[in-house]
Amino acid sequence: MATKLKHQQQDQQSGGNIVALTRCTVQGCAKKQDLMTFCNEHYEWFKFGLINKKGERPTDFDKKFMAYQKRKKQAA
Repeated sequence: MATKLKHQQQDQQSGGNIVALTRCTVQGCAKKQDLMTFCNEHYEWFKFGLINKKGERPTDFDKKFMAYQKRKKQAA
């Protein structure tokens, strides 16, 4: 931990442009993080209640996912 902080301080002093690439927090997703800690698709799932802030599915995921698909199909 101390070495990581030391490297960050050195990069700031040297003017290094470092961009951290972070990935979506949902298990099995390797897409780039866009909104909050999710990719675009999983952010939509979060808004609908299919996953929580940690990216975990609720116990009634199947029921909610069926309702999500039905609503998405009606919108199209």
